[in-house]
Amino acid sequence: MRAWIENLDLGTAILFFWGVGVLRTSLVYGVGRLVATGGRHVQRLAPAFETPVYKHAEAFVNRWGILAVPACFLTVGFQTAVIGVTGFTRMPLVRWIPAMLVGTLIWGAIYGTVGMAVVWAWLQRPWLAAIAIGVVLLAVLTLKFWPRRARLEAREAQDS
Repeated sequence: MRAWIENLDLGTAILFFWGVGVLRTSLVYGVGRLVATGGRHVQRLAPAFETPVYKHAEAFVNRWGILAVPACFLTVGFQTAVIGVTGFTRMPLVRWIPAMLVGTLIWGAIYGTVGMAVVWAWLQRPWLAAIAIGVVLLAVLTLKFWPRRARLEAREAQDS
């Protein structure tokens, strides 16, 4: 499959990934709608909509509305939660389809250009990926806890 994807011209690669995105996103949206209707075959999936990531996705969709759909395609992992929530909350198809088409086109352009190069590099050099994940994790933890720690130290110094 790798050789096939690498041999595609740029436009065809983007269209291929756009089609994959449309198919995948439509399936996730459909599952969300099925869970919302209470179909007994999908009731096992209902607890997934109570997890923190889906609650966060629901808040994101409630805050940004239709713009949440194309925006979620700039993320990894969160997009499935957002699309699931749009199905679960039954976002009207007249709004969802255009937003989904724009979002999947963005996703297709990313994967059709640099996205797969990153995936191939990741697969060929997993140690490099581990270092990159470590750097990102360190940055996130620093941003999350450093300001809080600085505030606590300032408060303690003020109380002394």
